[in-house]
Amino acid sequence: MDQGHVLRRLVHLGTPLFLVYYWLPSKLWMVDKPILLLILLAAILNFEYVRIHRQWRIIGMREYEAQRMSAAAWAALALAFAFLFFPVEYAAPAVIGMGLIDPLIGELRARKSSLYPVLPTILHFAIILTVLSLMIGFDYRAVVASLVATPLAIFFEKRRWLFVDDDFLMIVLPLLGIAAVYYLTSSLF
Repeated sequence: MDQGHVLRRLVHLGTPLFLVYYWLPSKLWMVDKPILLLILLAAILNFEYVRIHRQWRIIGMREYEAQRMSAAAWAALALAFAFLFFPVEYAAPAVIGMGLIDPLIGELRARKSSLYPVLPTILHFAIILTVLSLMIGFDYRAVVASLVATPLAIFFEKRRWLFVDDDFLMIVLPLLGIAAVYYLTSSLF
């Protein structure tokens, strides 16, 4: 197993640690937290521009990322979107789901395992339901949100998209699904 492969898996598994953003003070170094997040995102995207323009190879980068925005930059964009526009109760399940299930899918696919896609689907559902239940409470909305978020994550991870990385899609689409379920059902009771 090459170092790049291991690094990619470790980065994915560490993605949920970025949720610490929600517990940071509202001002850091006398700058509002969202402004600091946007500055960091701008720095990442500027680095990506230079990396692509100069054709720099970074350890862990896949071949197809050489001429396009990397998976890490797409994930940073997704995390910024989640952190800026959604509460932790909605973002945490999506971020944890991507961080744990994407590398599992990669390993199962690499081994041509018969457990794919059933095992990742079941585990993703369980992660979303568990995190929602712990953060918001267990009710029918947590179940419905999990049923909506899971196929969005698993389906959009399945293939390589031409212009967007699955790391972005596996956070943003389930997050939007979760938020939609809670928003649309909020007036029912």
